Formats: sequence, structure tokens, C-alpha cells
Amino acid sequence: MAARVALLLHMHQPDYIDPTDGRPIMPWVRLHATRGYLDVPVLAAEHNARFTLNVVPSLLDQLETYVNGGTDAWEDLTRLPAERLNDEQQAILRKRFFHGHPAMRRVSPRYRDLEARRDTLTDPQDLRDLQMWSNLAWMGVVARRDPFIAGLYAQDRGYTHAQVVAMLDKQRELVARVLPLWRDAPEISCSPYNHPILPLLVDFEHSRRSLPHVPAGSVSFAWPDDARRQVVEGLDRVEAVLGRRPDGMWPSEGSVGPEVARICAEAGVRWLTTDEGVLHRSSRDHDPTVRRAWWVEDAGLHIVFRDRGLSDRIGFHYATWDGHAAAADLLAHTGKNGVVPVILDGENPWESYPDAGEAFLSSLFGSGRVCSVGDALADMPRGTIHHLHTGSWINADLGIWAGDPMDRAGWRRLARLRAAWDAAGCPDAVWPHLRAAEGSDWFWWYGPEHHTEMRDLFDRLFNKHLAAGWRALGQEPPADLARPVWADL
Repeated sequence: MAARVALLLHMHQPDYIDPTDGRPIMPWVRLHATRGYLDVPVLAAEHNARFTLNVVPSLLDQLETYVNGGTDAWEDLTRLPAERLNDEQQAILRKRFFHGHPAMRRVSPRYRDLEARRDTLTDPQDLRDLQMWSNLAWMGVVARRDPFIAGLYAQDRGYTHAQVVAMLDKQRELVARVLPLWRDAPEISCSPYNHPILPLLVDFEHSRRSLPHVPAGSVSFAWPDDARRQVVEGLDRVEAVLGRRPDGMWPSEGSVGPEVARICAEAGVRWLTTDEGVLHRSSRDHDPTVRRAWWVEDAGLHIVFRDRGLSDRIGFHYATWDGHAAAADLLAHTGKNGVVPVILDGENPWESYPDAGEAFLSSLFGSGRVCSVGDALADMPRGTIHHLHTGSWINADLGIWAGDPMDRAGWRRLARLRAAWDAAGCPDAVWPHLRAAEGSDWFWWYGPEHHTEMRDLFDRLFNKHLAAGWRALGQEPPADLARPVWADL
């Protein structure tokens, strides 16, 4: 009998909401909502396939912002007639409106032509076509089934301002479909509220368990109650928006440790998921295999470990394959008998698939061999973990968020606000800003591991969250928050 795939797809974007005006400063939630957020549940439902939809609670907040009529600065620029764009606005279009995987620009000869001339674009028709394609290229399987959107794809160039506005209005209709579809997902799990690295909230020193090069005492941050609150409030928020309280959790970036497991169990979480690298470095009673559900004896919950190789095939390799062949290859590599957990990002991979992942997802969901993590737990043999390793899905450590001096500079800014909040008696008004600043996403872009042309925007938003926290304390923000974190080095 062929093995089944326990599929968890993790839906996550940073919290782009600017605390000064309540508007997103970047458009990626809106754009992903016309692609992966919509396509995954629709294609699964078309094949009556069960899977686990993992959501980040702060992402639900942002989707609701759009549903309630909110806009971001990029949408506002797109709604302006191209003839009225001033020099500064034109420069923003040239700099920012080509972001996304190159595969999405390859769907349009016009978009490729505009990219080739991006530094010299000033003609209103060029700018208007760029306004159109910077949104249209993101639209996925479900969106392209709409005759209006399909017609815009076929037209390719020469759009009118009225067409651009009509496209944006259609986009808002698509965004509004996401949350109702997620409410009907076969199984829902979640991450902590603002996607923090939980072991580092419990005690930053725990990074040294697998990163001995991190200087002892370099960051004074040890607030396990923050980790607990991020978990509980995340569960509460998902229940309020999607109507079900999750049984399971993908801790942000698969970051776990013994203290984290206990906090989650105390909050009512029945199972966690993370990477097989953590399993290999944990003390246990059986040889490591992802085909077991592992009981963490000092916490009182199960952990399911993802098959890294199969998960990474979807995320990083299959985009260049024929989608049907890729799904067949994945299923062929699961082997016989049992259940194989496949856990990965549920939105970013489909940027690189030329058909937005339609052939692959349809074949996988239509195979009859996909189930949810909760389904898998009922059938998986058991093992016991005596001591859970502290680490994440990347290298089974916390290096991305703590290993570089720039990471630690950001953490010191965060720690300063956290200590001041504690000294002030923890007034409620500060917590939403502190909770957002504790998110993993800012630290993802600090240090040498990852690069984005928008690192300045992520840094600015991190510092805005901190500054808003200081103001909520009734204090003037420290002067260094006006400078990027890397200025501290």
C-alpha cells in the first residue's frame, strides 16, 4: 500500500500594518490573496482533499483590513491615473513594481519589455501598463478563470485607466473570498500571533544551545510570559475569525524547545510540527523517523516532524518540472505504507510555478493520498522524546534570528522597550506594538543570510513598532530608532 502525505501548508506574511496610520506599507498580503491564499483551498475542495491549513493570526488581521476597505500605498499609486504621477511616484513604480519571482513576469511579453527598460520609463502608457501588470502577474488559478481577468491577460498591453481601476476592484472581490474559504478548510492549525521565534522570547540565551559562538549575555531578553501570550492570543484570534480553535501549531519557523513545548501544551495545543533536523538532535527512545508521531514526555503533547527532502522538492525544485510529473515524482518518493509529513510555505512556492501551481496541486490533491496532520496522528506509530532539541527548520538552530551581530543589535532595541514596559507595570496599550516587534520577520532580513531590495522598509517598520510602543508608554522614543539597526554596529 502506498504511503499517504500529511500535508501542512503554512500561510504567512509579516505584519505590514504601519502603527502610525493602520495601513499596510507593502502589498504582499493583498497580492498573495489573489494567488496561493485563494488557489490552495479551492483546488483542494475541487478534489475533496483533506490537508492542514496553517495560518498566522496577524495575517488574518491584515486580510480583514482589506476586506473592511483598507488600502496600501502601492494600491493607491496604482489607482492614480498614470498621467498624474509626479516624478517621485514614477520613481517608486520603477523601483518597486517589478518585485516577485521572475516566473511571474515571464507570463507577459509587455511586462518583460517594461522590465528591460525599467530605469527609463516615463511614458504614461508604459507606467499604466506597469501599474496593471504589477498586480495582474500575481493573479493565480482561480483569478485567471474569471473572464475579465483572462481578457486582461490576453490583451497584454495598451490598458486604459478605467481597466486598471476595474482590475483593482476585481482584485478586492478576490481578496474578500479568502477568509470564507479558510473557514471551510478541512483542518486549521496556526502559529503564534505575530510569528515570533518562541525559544528566543523564553530566553535569548537558549540560542547558545546550538550556537555557542553567540556571546553570553549579549542580549538580555527572557520573557516566557510573552511566548505564552503570543501562543494563547494566536489561538484565540484564529478561533474568533475562522470559527474553530486549532488543535495543532506550526511554531514560527518550526522553532521549538522543551520550554516552548510545555507552554504550548499548557495552552491546550495537542500537537506541534517542526523539521526532522530537530528530531535527529533530540533524545528519544527509537531511531529517528518522520513516520512516527513523537510524544514529548515532559510536555504532554505530540510532535510531527516534516520530511525535509520531500517538502523542499515542492518549495525549491518542482517549479521547473511539468506539474503532473512533479506530483507523480513526489508520490513515488513517499514509498510504501505509513504517513509522510510534508510541511512547507503555502504561498511563496506558487510564485515560481509558471501555472501558479495548478497542475501540481490538482494532481496531488486528486491523488487520494493526501491527508491532514490530525488525520495522520490517528494512524502513525508512536515514539517518545525524552529531551527536545532547541532549534528551527533551518539547520536545526536559531542562527537566522540570533546568530549575527546585526540580529543581536535589533534584539537589544527590542529588549530595551520590553524592560521599560515591565518597569511601567505592563500597561495594555503597549502590548500590540511590542507583540508586533517580537515577530521573526524583521530579524530574517538582518545579517548576511537573506537579501531583499526592501530591507530598508522592513527595518523602518520594525523601528516604527518600537517607537509606537515607547509612545504608548508615554515616553519619547530613543533617538536611535530614527536610524537603521545596522547603524548600531
